[in-house]
Amino acid sequence: MENPRMVFLTPTVIKGDASGSEVVAHELAHSWTGNLITNKNNEHFWLNEVKEQNAEKHEGGSWPLLERRIVEAVQGKDIASLDIGIGWKWLVKDMERFKDNMEFTKLKTCQAGVDPDDVYSVVPYEKGFQFLLRIERQIGRPAFDDFLKKYIGTFKFQSIDTDVFLHFLKAYVPGIENEIDLKLWTEGTGIPPDAMEPVSNVYSKIVSLANEFKLGRIPREDEVADWKGQEWELYLENLPKSVEASQVTALDALYHLSESKNYVVKVAFLQLAISARCTDYYGVVEKILKEVGRILYLRPLYTALVQCAGEEEDKTFARRVFSKACDCYHPIAQAVIEATLAKNV
Repeated sequence: MENPRMVFLTPTVIKGDASGSEVVAHELAHSWTGNLITNKNNEHFWLNEVKEQNAEKHEGGSWPLLERRIVEAVQGKDIASLDIGIGWKWLVKDMERFKDNMEFTKLKTCQAGVDPDDVYSVVPYEKGFQFLLRIERQIGRPAFDDFLKKYIGTFKFQSIDTDVFLHFLKAYVPGIENEIDLKLWTEGTGIPPDAMEPVSNVYSKIVSLANEFKLGRIPREDEVADWKGQEWELYLENLPKSVEASQVTALDALYHLSESKNYVVKVAFLQLAISARCTDYYGVVEKILKEVGRILYLRPLYTALVQCAGEEEDKTFARRVFSKACDCYHPIAQAVIEATLAKNV
């Protein structure tokens, strides 16, 4: 969590492969957006978060754009593009999550009478990032960078809302509203048609390998030799929802994903194991649910357990573990998991 001049990081960021560096970049970016300039209220949350990006599925953020710029400078364009690709996948997931309440797929939302924790998602981060990327594509990176510097210089030490941002944008880039539908981007639902799904050689190769898994092919060791957390995360996120238990165990036997020090990778793999009813991994699942308190890891595992079609044993297991572990969770995490269990059990 970022604070002016002080950032607190969870031990789960230390992964042993430098893949947690994007979290550091994210929190550094908050020094400009989120701390130096902040959103007026939670209905304009995207102004805080869009310019930083990702940070482990957006557990507190700022402008993803700034974060990915740092990642690009330090780790290269391919890794930055990979990060954008992962963000795109999560954006699509949250669009599906809110399909019955599309209000919360907007950037500028109406949250009267709404608990912000109930509607927290990657939408402010990733749709907001796509909005800024659309502006950058329209005017070019050099001009966009000049705009960004002027924006920060103009509004430092202030809290602003979406209308203030748009007014400044239109004043700085005359006629931009004729090229980009600003109202659609900020007040419209869903993903605008001029958003751009990321394309990179690394991204395309990983998605292709994930598609081949459906045909029973596991990547060769030479194909994944350079993979770190982000690559494995994207691969696992693109695997089919329904796989055979034998495929899951074969994948783990080769690459030991259930033992990964990267919790994003480990949890993504365990979700796959739960969906395949690989009960041999439930001991690892229980250990994580009792030792790690981050909603980022708790919610997907509990959700996977209670959504197993017709598997009452998994639901009972989820309730039992929660009853033992809940006192160690933050009250917000407790409420989120209680709601997840109530909805599905």
